Amino acid sequence: MITHLYDLPYSSDGDDVRKIDIFLPGEHANGCAIFFIHGGGWQASGRGAWHAVMEHFCARGYVCGSPGYHFAPEWRFPTQVEDVRLAMSYFKTRAAEFGFAPDKVAVWGSSAGGHLAAMLATIQPEDDLGMTPETARRDTLPQAAVCYCTVFSCQNYTEEDDIPAMMLAFLGATPDENPELIRQASPIDRVIGKEPPFLMITGDADLTTPIWLHEAMRDTLQRQGIPAEITVLPGVGHGYGYGVTTEAQQAAITAAEEFLARVFSLSPVGG
Repeated sequence: MITHLYDLPYSSDGDDVRKIDIFLPGEHANGCAIFFIHGGGWQASGRGAWHAVMEHFCARGYVCGSPGYHFAPEWRFPTQVEDVRLAMSYFKTRAAEFGFAPDKVAVWGSSAGGHLAAMLATIQPEDDLGMTPETARRDTLPQAAVCYCTVFSCQNYTEEDDIPAMMLAFLGATPDENPELIRQASPIDRVIGKEPPFLMITGDADLTTPIWLHEAMRDTLQRQGIPAEITVLPGVGHGYGYGVTTEAQQAAITAAEEFLARVFSLSPVGG
């Protein structure tokens, strides 16, 4: 039986945003966990967006968590990275309490949430980015990353792409104005060969995070020897993933289940 823990504070500062929802699988636990980060252009949505997918994976044995984070433009980078790194620190520190191994955590995000997931997957323990005085655990690196229609770069977009306005609200500067900030905030520019395996799932009709962006991230990871793969969903646009019912959602979940089973050495789904 799944246990739902809502609105757990992952910070002691009393901030209502810094809360996390956690689903526990009980006797069906497989010792692994998934840390879901919602999208919304860094400006909207909430941790409940992933609840249906969390329910699905929790029923399959995964402990699932989904944190809230502060929104742009009132709060700009690196605040959101500080939030999710603090939340991951909380999650891993309490791994024994929640019933999973701290070295068997996948991070999962979509769009802007995919960006934050990829940031966590490219921040090494010695990196100070996103650290706060309250972050008790420096090792917030996941062991796998599942990225739906993700923002892997904060530059090189064309006028036809939808994302530059959202990016400006999030970062507060353009690539010309602050190239170092843009590099620091771009997962593709942070890859050094110590990252976990990546699964990228995107639609070929996505105009917000085009397929070339995923191909570039895959190639960058592979050049550094990191396992990275892309699943392309034909005719699917942006933001398809918050659910378990559509054909695209089911195809993405199947790909992710198989990927995580390989990474965590679990029995195949249905096996």
